[in-house]
Amino acid sequence: MRTYRAELLRSLNRATGWFLALWLGLIMFAMLNAKPQQHEPLWGFQQAGIIVATLIMGRAATVAAGDFSTGTIRPWLISSPRRGGVCLGKLGASVTVAIAFSAIAGVFGFLMSSVLGTVPQVSEFAASARDLVVACVALTVFGHGVGVLTRNIPIALTITLGWILPAEHLFASNNQSDWLPGLVAQQITLGKYTGGEYAGALVHAFLPFLIIEAVALVFFLRHDVNS
Repeated sequence: MRTYRAELLRSLNRATGWFLALWLGLIMFAMLNAKPQQHEPLWGFQQAGIIVATLIMGRAATVAAGDFSTGTIRPWLISSPRRGGVCLGKLGASVTVAIAFSAIAGVFGFLMSSVLGTVPQVSEFAASARDLVVACVALTVFGHGVGVLTRNIPIALTITLGWILPAEHLFASNNQSDWLPGLVAQQITLGKYTGGEYAGALVHAFLPFLIIEAVALVFFLRHDVNS
């Protein structure tokens, strides 16, 4: 819990504020461009979902790997010797940031839609905001796990972005998109799953990334920190 609180406090800086502004700017751009494409603003909000989720994934990977690249992981371990608590505390903080960003984005999107003259149903927009939370949390877990495993920011970003952007789409050409977690997360943000399908989609979106996170935790517990 100490690591979790400390990591959250570290996130309260100007860089995080600018990152949030970028998030909202992308969402606003997508919503403004929905009407010229004969769609409602909510459609634009959904289209922006996987983009901003990918950004928050990159942030999680950068934060996790950055502690090793800069050597700041050592003070964390000195202040809290339990490695498991450090790793999970940092993951929890990154997930909390992702949820907070998604909640702010949901309120912003609803207000933006109203300003554009299309007041959506609260339940409908809440469902889209929930789907955004799901995608952001899933990709945050992926980013954090890869960051801990690689301990190098450029490598972590290359792996995470490389998998979510070109790799999964390449595999999807072979009609395997129903099990690829990133593409499933994208379909969730687009509101493609309903009813019983939604629970199955959650498993496909989270399970592979949770396995990677578990491997990263074991790796962190058993390997020396040389940074």
